[in-house]
Amino acid sequence: MLRIAATSLAALWITVLSAGGEQSEKTMTAHFIEVGQGHASLLEFPCGAMLVDAGAASAADDRLVEYLDDFFAERSDLHKTLDLVLITHNHLDHTQALMKVASRFQIKKFIDNGWTKGSGAPQTNALKQQVKAKKLKTQVRSVSDKQITALPAKTGLTNDFIDPFDCADIDPVVRVLSGSMDTNPGWSAADFKDANNHSLMTRVDFGDGSILFLGDAEVPATDLLLDYYNGADANILDVDVLQVSHHGSNNGTSPQLVAAVTPKVAIVPVGHWSDGRKPPRQFSTFAYGHPNLLTLQALDAVMDRERGEALEVMAGTSAKHFKKAIVSKAIYATDWDGTIRVRVGSDGSLRVTRAHAH
Repeated sequence: MLRIAATSLAALWITVLSAGGEQSEKTMTAHFIEVGQGHASLLEFPCGAMLVDAGAASAADDRLVEYLDDFFAERSDLHKTLDLVLITHNHLDHTQALMKVASRFQIKKFIDNGWTKGSGAPQTNALKQQVKAKKLKTQVRSVSDKQITALPAKTGLTNDFIDPFDCADIDPVVRVLSGSMDTNPGWSAADFKDANNHSLMTRVDFGDGSILFLGDAEVPATDLLLDYYNGADANILDVDVLQVSHHGSNNGTSPQLVAAVTPKVAIVPVGHWSDGRKPPRQFSTFAYGHPNLLTLQALDAVMDRERGEALEVMAGTSAKHFKKAIVSKAIYATDWDGTIRVRVGSDGSLRVTRAHAH
């Protein structure tokens, strides 16, 4: 299996996909950072930066801080400031490095789903406590689904807090499409209790380019998303780049979802397939069987663009069971490709780069 691992911005990068013509001068770069079995994505705009989740596998949280250090060294105009940090939900693999990030960089605004319990809640609660104690100057808000469904139009929730960006000559748009549920929308009791299903699902537009972040939303949540936006803006869920939900688990991606999204590029934030195999660990990539073969097949069925080179990977067939699979479509994973950058042009052009294999 090809294994590529690199997190430093100083690493050698190669272009693995170019689509949509010449790269626009106005670009948004999405950095899907390799943090093991976790998720942390940095969105870089001409006028600012946003972090979606601050997760990491156990003992890997320094990777995110180091990556941000390198990033801000290149973007000194941003003064080590994150205009927005959005936590999709408070599981540890999405919050592990949050307080390290908060202690090292300025966070202007912080958004989560309002939950105060869960494996990652100590990090989100600690940030809020430091804000309350005036040790941090961060502004904090939570988003629930009732704020979204109360809107007169089904276009998602956006305002100056959720979307603090207004760059010269272009205005990126950040909007939350689904928030935490206050009442059970008809799910089973287990699904309603599952924090994954209360993930903030967020769309980011940059001119004609777009990205959808799903956090760890499972099929009950994404089915509800599909139902709610059915008949609304026909393009609300149709995006160019998809953060594949729940690390590529088969409970996070349905054929109906990918048919609605029709991504040109799909990114799976996931650890190395054998992490946690020896010694056996319960909360690990190996134990979960990520990414699942069915998820890769569902994406393959609707995607047209290719990686540029076929890649043999290990895909889960169930927990602790994997088999070899060939990926030729534009599906990338932080396990196979290391940190992945997707440059999204205002004209809709896409360019994907990853760290070169060593």
